[in-house]
Amino acid sequence: MILSLEADRMANLGRSVTQAKLDLQRSVVKNEMRQNVLDKAGASGWEAFWSGLFPKPHPYSRMVIGSVADLDAATLDDVRGFFNSYYLPNNAVLVLVGDLEIDDTKALIADTFGRVARGADVARPAVPAPTQARLKLVLEDRVPSPIVVVGFSGPVAQSPDNGALSIAAELLGNGEYGFLRNRLVSQLGIATYASASWTGGLLGGRFTFEAGAAEGVAPEALESAMKTAFADFLKTPLDPVDVERARTGILQAARLGSEALKDRAGVVSYNADVLGDAQSALVDDPRVKDASVADVEATMKRLLKPEDASVLMLKPGPRGGYPDALIGSSGTPQPFTAPERPAIDIPKHAAGQAPSATLPAMETATLSNGIKLVHYTMPEAPMVYVAASAAGGWNSVPEGKEGLLELAASMATRGAADRGSADFAKVASDIGAGVGHQAGTLTTMMTLGVPPEKLDQGIGLLADAVLKPRFDKTEWTVLMAQTVDWVNGREADLPGVAGRMAKATLIPQVPGKAAVDWSAKALASISLDEARDAFKAEFTPKAVTFYSVGPMPVATVAASLEKAFGAWTSDTAGYAVEPSPAAHFNGGQKVLLVPEPGASQSALFVARPAPGTDESERAESTAVSNLLGADFSSRLNSVIREEKGYSYGVSSYLMSPMKAGSGLVVATTVERANTGPAITEILKGFAGLTTLPVAQDEVDRTVTVYRRALAGSAETSAGLFSSLIGAVGSGSTLEDQQTRMAARTKLTLDAVQKQALALASLDPSLIVVAGDPDVVMPQLAAIGLKDVEIVKRDEAGEETAMRALDLLGGNRQAPLSASPWRVGDGGTTRAVHACAGERDCGAQIHAD
Repeated sequence: MILSLEADRMANLGRSVTQAKLDLQRSVVKNEMRQNVLDKAGASGWEAFWSGLFPKPHPYSRMVIGSVADLDAATLDDVRGFFNSYYLPNNAVLVLVGDLEIDDTKALIADTFGRVARGADVARPAVPAPTQARLKLVLEDRVPSPIVVVGFSGPVAQSPDNGALSIAAELLGNGEYGFLRNRLVSQLGIATYASASWTGGLLGGRFTFEAGAAEGVAPEALESAMKTAFADFLKTPLDPVDVERARTGILQAARLGSEALKDRAGVVSYNADVLGDAQSALVDDPRVKDASVADVEATMKRLLKPEDASVLMLKPGPRGGYPDALIGSSGTPQPFTAPERPAIDIPKHAAGQAPSATLPAMETATLSNGIKLVHYTMPEAPMVYVAASAAGGWNSVPEGKEGLLELAASMATRGAADRGSADFAKVASDIGAGVGHQAGTLTTMMTLGVPPEKLDQGIGLLADAVLKPRFDKTEWTVLMAQTVDWVNGREADLPGVAGRMAKATLIPQVPGKAAVDWSAKALASISLDEARDAFKAEFTPKAVTFYSVGPMPVATVAASLEKAFGAWTSDTAGYAVEPSPAAHFNGGQKVLLVPEPGASQSALFVARPAPGTDESERAESTAVSNLLGADFSSRLNSVIREEKGYSYGVSSYLMSPMKAGSGLVVATTVERANTGPAITEILKGFAGLTTLPVAQDEVDRTVTVYRRALAGSAETSAGLFSSLIGAVGSGSTLEDQQTRMAARTKLTLDAVQKQALALASLDPSLIVVAGDPDVVMPQLAAIGLKDVEIVKRDEAGEETAMRALDLLGGNRQAPLSASPWRVGDGGTTRAVHACAGERDCGAQIHAD
């Protein structure tokens, strides 16, 4: 079925585009640009810098998403001409990865894509070797502290220099022990973090390194120190041990990064298209594998000359205008025409049989001191994953100490036993291991990933982190600075502001209990000694259970754990497990406005009561949520995005992890002039649950999503381990999660229709809008929402002076120079939403 759909798109999409559709999608893309670039703190500057590293007329001197002027200039003939020129089988790579019958699959391809006629050959642009821009961009933006980025353009992706540059970036910018981290963070204390990256591209690459200024450090001083450190790095002979460590890490990351079938398909496609060799995706990159110390040193000195550096400097402050790269024309528009292609009838093949998969059997063992081990064997797994899970999580700390256990667990990864932070991380990297932490609502975990042949050594490091954490003062200072920056930086994220205000309203503070969110005040109250004591109280033999996934049997993992943890004893009382409180909806409809003066968008959050994770009708409620806003074909997206063009996308989900008393949430970000109309459409969407009965195909979409999720639940060891510790952290089990997902594959139309009626009413409900009061308030009144409570924000939240660019024409501001905060490697398309723990779920496929 997918082959039929995609082949039909390649063959026939162009002629289906009308002027109305073009104008609508132009609006959608502008909304995407607002959401992911223009209104994302520092992102517009980073995009301008990313493009600015390549002087004109290099193709990379233009932004991938295009400027506002370029988007406005695109005509219907341009769009159809582009389609007819480039949407061709001889200009495409098709990759299928999975359990396939080769002959049958080839026949399907021949009957779908094989019907699409070859077009004229597409010549790739002849581009001279990139030159250095040597530019400096300075901008104020709503980042919590100064950021400085130094960058160079570099060779094409096919260049033999890619391996040496990848190793150089790792040596320079490893966040735990790289040269910059050691110099700027550990030795000088002038930065809170430092990193570096090399990103190859078809027509050229980019080598960048960046750092965030510590409190009281001027960005100019940080820039000077970064340049001095980089010059010293180039002059210092490389240690072969360090080079080998970097090489090992890069190659291992590439192998693990293509473990999932979808990711493997992406790598194969990239290598086929950009490198001209699909097979190379399945082996270690010889350019990394074979790069010598001398190769790395020579490549750096040849391509990364300090005098060629470009600089991006971002200073905290009110947002100004936008860089010209985002709003100005990239040149004189030229007509784009190509011969119309004939319509092609592509057979509509039916979907195949629904895939199925089963979890590995749960195995258990008990150490001599009574600690339980829960293990899942995956014979082909490339890594072993182990978690020491202790009872007590986000909800367990005292009032005013929110974040205590997360900070304590993070400190345990920053040096243990006789090794400081850098040495501990190096020893782990030397064996291909990583020691980390994760905090859930009910548990806090120390985690390990290690190659199977290094299991004993890896568990030895995990034991050091759990039993002998150092809690060095210098690392505490760094961690707190990073965390404060994160907390303060959230105030520039409009959807996050609306969501946190809604959560705080629905789950009010209970005296003596932890609040639902972090705060600068709580962070300031937590001391190093408190964190150390909290960790000792949290991780005790009585409170800990081990969980593991790997290729060996449970007995092997248990034996290794016994050697490291078997003698561990303690009588310390741990933390009590506090269940997640229910959401409280008072009678009627409550409307809150969180002021963000000057914001070009409004973030909307609409919620009403829904069943908790352990309540009946949860599965049916999931289906109702999905049909409202889970993907671009959902009811609300069909109107708000596809018909009206108000937003890049609408998401809907059920609040978690409360076992009882949850909420059904619809959230979106819209162009500010459409705040009232967008809310109206959301309200109509809920009313439509009564007037427009749920259709079978809407139920089928949820069923299909969860069938796919079940089929992929044990696809990779890393994925299974992530699901496992996520379930444990919310008070569930892997088996229970599977049962919940399986229930969603058996939903019936009658049951979902019944639950849709139960969820249609918005009495009670909560509506939160974050946006410009002067623009939003009249719109709320116009749609009958006149009883609006304006929320008082703290000082950080009020220092806005947001820029507002009218992307529909007019009121353009004079371009400034630029700003950072990495959006991505040249691309700006993002998922509509992401769920807890940064898991991008697409359609909420994980169980609650």
